[in-house]
Amino acid sequence: MNQLVTTVRSRVDTCSAHANQWHAFAAAWLGAFFDGFDATIFVMVLVPALSELLGTGDNATIGRYGSYVLAAFMTGWAVGAVIFGLLADRIGRAKTMMITILTYAFCTGLCALAHSWQELALYRFLVGCGIGGEIGISGIIVAETWRGSSRYQAMGVMVSAFGFGYLATSLLNLCCGSMGWRYLFFVGITPALLTFYVRAKLKDTEEFGFICEARKRASRKAFSERTDGEHALLKNPFLELFSVKNRHSTLIVATMASSCIMGYWSVQSWIPAWINQITGTAAVAERSYVTICMNLGLIACAFVGGKLVEKFGRSRCFFFGSLASFLCCLGMFTTVKSFGLPLLLWAFAIGAVSILPFVVLFIYVPELYETRIRGTAFGFSYNSGRLFAAVAAIFGGQIIANFGGSYSIGAASLSSVYLIGVIASFFMPETNSNVQQFTDLEASSPALSEATVSHSPALV
Repeated sequence: MNQLVTTVRSRVDTCSAHANQWHAFAAAWLGAFFDGFDATIFVMVLVPALSELLGTGDNATIGRYGSYVLAAFMTGWAVGAVIFGLLADRIGRAKTMMITILTYAFCTGLCALAHSWQELALYRFLVGCGIGGEIGISGIIVAETWRGSSRYQAMGVMVSAFGFGYLATSLLNLCCGSMGWRYLFFVGITPALLTFYVRAKLKDTEEFGFICEARKRASRKAFSERTDGEHALLKNPFLELFSVKNRHSTLIVATMASSCIMGYWSVQSWIPAWINQITGTAAVAERSYVTICMNLGLIACAFVGGKLVEKFGRSRCFFFGSLASFLCCLGMFTTVKSFGLPLLLWAFAIGAVSILPFVVLFIYVPELYETRIRGTAFGFSYNSGRLFAAVAAIFGGQIIANFGGSYSIGAASLSSVYLIGVIASFFMPETNSNVQQFTDLEASSPALSEATVSHSPALV
C-alpha cells in the first residue's frame, strides 16, 4: 500500500512539474511577445510622431531627436533590467514579472498622450524599465524549468516571440497606421491583461523557494553563527557579479550583448525611417512590408536557433550570427536605393541572422550563474549593453545630421558594432551546457540540499 501511495505521489509530482513547465513557457513567451510589440511601436512611428511633436519634416532634425528618444528607451531598459533583476532574486520571478508587465503596458499608453519629444522620451524611458526587467525574467523562468536538450528548443521558440511581437506591430501599422501614431501606443496597453494569467498560473521553482527560506533562516542568525554558504547567500548579488569567480563571465557577456543590442537598436531601428526617406512618402505600407519580412526571418531562425546552438556550439553560432549581421546590414544600406524585392530579401536575411546571437545569449547566460544571483546576473550582464546602445543611438543621430539626414549612411557606419561580437566570441567562458540546479550554498547546507533533492522533480 505504501509503495502504491509513493508511486501515485511521484506521478502526480511529475505531472505537476510538467504543467509548471508549460505555464512557465507560456508566460515567458507571451511576455516576450508583448515586449517586442511595445518595444517597436516607437521605431515604427518615429517619423510621423516626431514630425508632429517637433512641427517639422526635416530628416536631420527628426533623426537627431529620434536618437534622443531611443537613447532614453535604452537607458531605461538597462536600469530596469538591473533593478528588476535584483528584485527577482529577492521576491521571486513571478511577482516581479507582473510588476514589469504593468509598468511597460501602462507607460506605453502614456506615450499616446505625449505633447512634446521630452515627454515622449520620459515615457519611453519608463517603458524601457519594464521591458528590460521582463525580458531577463522570461529567460530565467524558462532556463530554470526546462532541463536537458528540450531547453534549447524551448529557449529558441521563446526568443521567436519577439519576432511575433515585432510582426504584430507591423501588421497593426499596416491596418491602422493611417489612424495616427497615438492609436498604436494606446493599443500597447493590452499586455496588462497578461498579468491575470501570470498571477493565476505562474509559480516560482521549488529550488528558489528553498533558497528564500534558507535566506530567511540565515538572516535571523547572528553574524558569527552563519556558515560560509549562509554568508554567501546574504551577499549583495550585484557585487557577486564582479567576484573573482564571476568577473570574467560578466564582462564577456556584457560585451557580447552590447554588440548585438547596439546592432539592433542603433542600426536596424533606423530602417522604417530610412524607408520613409527613400520613398519620399508616409510609406505606411512599405514600412510594414519590410518589417514583416524582417520578422518572418527572425521567427524562422529563432525556431531552429536552439538546434543550431546545440549542434554547433555557443561560440560558433555567436561568431557566425555577428559576422553575418554586419555583412547583411552593410550590404543592404549601401546597395539598396529604392523600395522593391531586393530590399525585402535583405530584410528577411537581416532578421534571420541577427536573432541568432540573441538565441545564444538566452541559452548561454543562465548556464554561467548560480540560482541565487541568476536574476541579477541576467539583468545586468545581458542588458548593460543597452547603455552602449543609447550612446550609439545618439552617435548615429549625429552622423545622420552631419550627412544631411542620410539614414543609410548613419546605419551603415554603425553596423561595424557587430564586429565587437565577432571578437568576443573567441573569449567566451566554457560551460557544462547545463543550468546549475544547486548552488554552493546548497552544497554547504545539508538540510537545504536534501530538501531540494527530495522535493524537486526532474524536469527533462
